[in-house]
Amino acid sequence: MIEQTQQKRCYSKIPSQIKKELIQNVFQKGLKIKQAALQLQLKYATAKTIILNYRKKVVRKKLIFKSNKPCLILPLNNIHKKRNIIVVSLVAGKLQNLE
Repeated sequence: MIEQTQQKRCYSKIPSQIKKELIQNVFQKGLKIKQAALQLQLKYATAKTIILNYRKKVVRKKLIFKSNKPCLILPLNNIHKKRNIIVVSLVAGKLQNLE
C-alpha cells in the first residue's frame, strides 16, 4: 500500500458575522460573489459555497404561497373594472414591501 506523506488539510471556520456580511453584499447590495469575497478577504470557492448553501437552505424554502393555483394571465377587456391583484416579491428569501 502507498502511504500518504502529506498532512491533512487544515480547515478554518468562517465566523457567522462574515457569512452574514457576504450574504448581504451579494443579495441586498447586488455585488458579484467574487467582488464580495475580495472585500471580505475570502477565497472565491468558500464564498460560493456559502452562497449556494444559503440559496438551497433559506431562499428556496421560503417560496411558500397562500394559493395552490398557478399564476394566471387575465385579459384586460374591461379596463374600468378593478381587479384584486397581489404582487409578492422575495429578495434573498425576505418579503419586500410593495406599495
